[in-house]
This record gives sequence, structure tokens and C-alpha cells, in this order.
Amino acid sequence: MKRSPLHRKTAMNPINEERLARLYFMRGTDEFAPFWRDLIADGDRRLLFILGHGFDQRMCHGVEAIVGAGDGGVRDAIVIEYDEGPRSHSQRYLDLRQQNGERLEALLEGRGSVARRPITMFSNDGRRVGARSITNEFASMAEFWSYSDVVVDVSALPRGLYFPLLSKLLSLFDRDPGERKRPNLHVVVAHSPSLDRRIVDEGVEENASFLHGFSAASFEREATKDQPRIWIPLLGRGQAIQLDRIYELVNPNEICPLLPSPAYNPREADDPVLEYRELLFDQLRVESQNFIYASEANPFEVYRQLMRSIVHYRDALEPLGGCKAVLSAMSSKLLSVGALLAAYELSRWRSGPDRVDVGVAHVDTQGYRIQENQEEEEPLALWRVL
Repeated sequence: MKRSPLHRKTAMNPINEERLARLYFMRGTDEFAPFWRDLIADGDRRLLFILGHGFDQRMCHGVEAIVGAGDGGVRDAIVIEYDEGPRSHSQRYLDLRQQNGERLEALLEGRGSVARRPITMFSNDGRRVGARSITNEFASMAEFWSYSDVVVDVSALPRGLYFPLLSKLLSLFDRDPGERKRPNLHVVVAHSPSLDRRIVDEGVEENASFLHGFSAASFEREATKDQPRIWIPLLGRGQAIQLDRIYELVNPNEICPLLPSPAYNPREADDPVLEYRELLFDQLRVESQNFIYASEANPFEVYRQLMRSIVHYRDALEPLGGCKAVLSAMSSKLLSVGALLAAYELSRWRSGPDRVDVGVAHVDTQGYRIQENQEEEEPLALWRVL
């Protein structure tokens, strides 16, 4: 069984790497369907899907593949309903969204129930509260104990929702279950960097902010306000405005962009550098040796590279009191999962010599526009056995 361990190699590392190797692994493309067939054939599996209700046709790919892998248990779903407002550019795709909803209902008919969870995206005074709202929807493990597997499909969820959602679920599943057997937690994403690039942000917000759950309140502490700030943006194309606005928020002392390499497209790492060359080199003064590279198809490698880089800066800057780290995911969803895992892990180092204050800086949008027709993609599964 091929496994992709998460690990860090530092003198201060408090986590057992062999244990991590047992907890994390990945199945994708040709391995995805056989994995689920074997898992479902292993016995009665009660599955709960958590997914967003969006216009992206990848919304139901994971559910369809898993349901098609075999019967033998309940197949329930919680659908995250989010509305970005009447002026959102996504409103033009309401017909695609409706088709996805009908497809999901048909897939689960006779197999389980479909519950809908509306998420409040804006407060009465117009502030964005979607991240806080989605974490409040899943307050405890009570609704998960009756399932053997909880499958979170982020294919049709925006980053501003699936980052806080997964962080909240990880924190719930990481708690001591006592005598109970904890369900397995899976993350599924239909991976397509080319399709992600064709879904373009529209109506970019004027200001960047730190995502709820990754705001690192200590960023505002007077005692640590002078600590150096290290910013690691995961670069994708068409994000120049977002880069500029996050830079204004973070005001970093050092910038270490992460690029996808190796990648399916050999130029995947070169094109963002060419697109942002003036911003990166002339305005932000990024040093060429600061670039980080990680496989486009392996979020665990993204995790490892991020952790190694941040721990390196923490140790190097220890005489100055350490550092603060900021991550920004502006790339494919698969790469973003690696950033999420790194941010979540670092957020748990709240005290002691391993402490690193971490935030996730993000720029919200008012909706999305599809540049050209979408194409079929294979889902890729990440499974963490807790």
C-alpha cells in the first residue's frame, strides 16, 4: 500500500513521523474507484457526504464514483447552500447549480437523505461572515458518530468556506473519542488545474483579510508585533490583484512563493512567474532563491515543503524571537489542501519552543465567471484515518 507521510525533520519536532505515515495516505485517478470498492466490500459502511451546492459540474463526481463503487449501507448527504448575493456574477449559472442539485438527489435516491445547510454569507451590516457561519454549523461530533466514514468534497466549495470547514472538522475528529470508534474522515476533490484557471474570480474585494480560524490573534499582540513576517503565497495564474492586496495586509519581511513543479503542464511553474514578473521582482523584490517547488499532484508534498520552510525560518530567527507565518492559497484546490494541512498543524503549536503564529490571508470575491466549457475530470481522494 503506497502511502504519503506528512513529516517534518527538525530538532524540535514533537510529532512521531511513523505515526503520521500510518495516518495519512492518498488515492487518485486509477486508484480512486478500486479503493472505494475495497473499503465498501469490507463491511457495512454508513457514509455521510458533505459538499457544496455550486455550479461547478465537478460537484457530484466524487459522490457518483463512490456510490457506484458498491452498496451496503446508508449514503446521506449534507449540502452546503451559500448565496453570494443578488449582484454576484455566479447568479448567471443558476441553471447549472439546479442541475447539480437534481443530479445529487437522483444519485442518493433510495440510498439516504439529503439535508441542506444554508450558510449566512453576509451580516446585516454587510460584513462577510461565511467562514464563521460554516464553522458554527458543525459544533460537535454528535451528528457524525452514527457514520463509519465522513466524506468532505470540496470540488464545488469556495476557498473561503472549505478552509474553515475542514479546519473545524479536523479539530473535532482529533479530539479523544473515549470508548467510541471514530469515523474515518476523507477529503475528495475533482482535480483540474486547467479548469480551475477557467473559473475566474469576478468582483475582487477591496481588502484582504485573515480567514476565520486562521487569523492568528497573536498577530495583533503588542509583545510580538515586531517579529518578522514570512509570507508564502501558493501561486496560480490570474491572481495579480489578490497578490497585491494580500501583500498590503501582511506587509511581510520575506516572501517565498510556492510553485507547482513537477506538473502535468511543464510550464505550470513558469507561467505565473512570467505573468507576475514585474510585481514579484520589481515591486516586491522577491529573491529567486526564495521560490519553493512542490508536486502539483501531491498535497502532502506541499504540506512538507511548507512545514520545512516555516520551521527553517522559525529556527533561523529564534535569536530575534521567532517569526510569524502567513499562507495564501491562490492555486488549484489540490495544492490548497496541502496549505490547509500545514496551517492547521501550525495552529496547534500554541505554546512551547515549537510555537509559530500562522495566518491564512485571503481575498474574497463577489462571484465567478467560466471562461470556456468545462470538461470531465477524475476525482482524487485524500484519506486521514483518525
